[in-house]
Amino acid sequence: MDTSTTPRVVQLAEQIIADIAGRGLKSGDAYLGTADAARMLGVSTTSANRAMQLLVQRNVLTRRQKRGTFVADGIHSDSQRTIDRVHLVVNKAYLSTEGMLADGVIVGIQSVLPHAEIEFNHLPGSDDTAWVSELIAKTARSQQAEGFILARSSLTSQRLFQASGMPTVIFGSRFPSIQALPSIDRDQVQAGKLLTTHLVDRGVKKIGVLMRSQVLPGDHAFLDSIWKTSAELGLTPSDLTVRFLPADEQAIQHATRDLIHEHAAEGLICRSQPLAESASKMVRTSRQTKVKRTPIVVSDIYSRNQARLPWPSVIAAESAESIGAQLAEALISLAKGQQPEVAVRKLPVSLNDPSA
Repeated sequence: MDTSTTPRVVQLAEQIIADIAGRGLKSGDAYLGTADAARMLGVSTTSANRAMQLLVQRNVLTRRQKRGTFVADGIHSDSQRTIDRVHLVVNKAYLSTEGMLADGVIVGIQSVLPHAEIEFNHLPGSDDTAWVSELIAKTARSQQAEGFILARSSLTSQRLFQASGMPTVIFGSRFPSIQALPSIDRDQVQAGKLLTTHLVDRGVKKIGVLMRSQVLPGDHAFLDSIWKTSAELGLTPSDLTVRFLPADEQAIQHATRDLIHEHAAEGLICRSQPLAESASKMVRTSRQTKVKRTPIVVSDIYSRNQARLPWPSVIAAESAESIGAQLAEALISLAKGQQPEVAVRKLPVSLNDPSA
């Protein structure tokens, strides 16, 4: 069973290491700048910069202001080898459609665990008991110290990892019956409140909510917050219509059309960027001016193309690098047999409005 793939940013970092070795460079020698490294790798300067940031965290490279990039000593000498390999257990469908676990998160993990290998493990969309059990058994046979970070994980996978006793952190919300695994997630209650309030402040009286078909605990908190905030702002239950949809553009566009024309929705809350993209396409292509002006707000923005996003969206107050560092620190605590100081960490969020 081949369950793991190396993240792209790690692949690029390894290419840079190979280039350093191929050139025979040693500690203190000058290395390529970002633009030259991007040309060498055949990627954008953004991708090259992320890979070089990763190597700075590993102490393979060092950057000196106004002087350039240089080869460093290799590995932080004072790092404790508490975790040798970090498994990022991610639903493959969400990884491809929403780009979860951005490069910044990986850079943050390696800022705390510079020596650790990082692997993606693609969780199947359904019936994951055998898959997770085999991954746990394989890891248990390893001679290395390994830990897991679970993203958009099922109840089955959370339960199995909890029972395994291996260092495991949930990146997202844990199920109510899962008490032994720490979790780090954005404040979903505040996210629902911010988006609902924004639409109502714009005069929206009827709201359509587009959700993913797979519902997880964070979605419950998010929806509860929308209902509660709507009631506090004077809306009634009949003023909200919710749809749970697969990652299919036509299905999302048809549902959007139904919300606007059949349920008189005047504004849309989209749980994810792919939902917002498909809904926006339906709105833009409408022949009705009123429909074209339908305001859309979106909750989950990950590492997909974020250049000039047209919708107000929820963003974490902390950087992706900071979040990655917190995930790694929680893993280290578990590897030492300790529980993190905060078992359920809710990250503060704010609303980013491009029109403001």
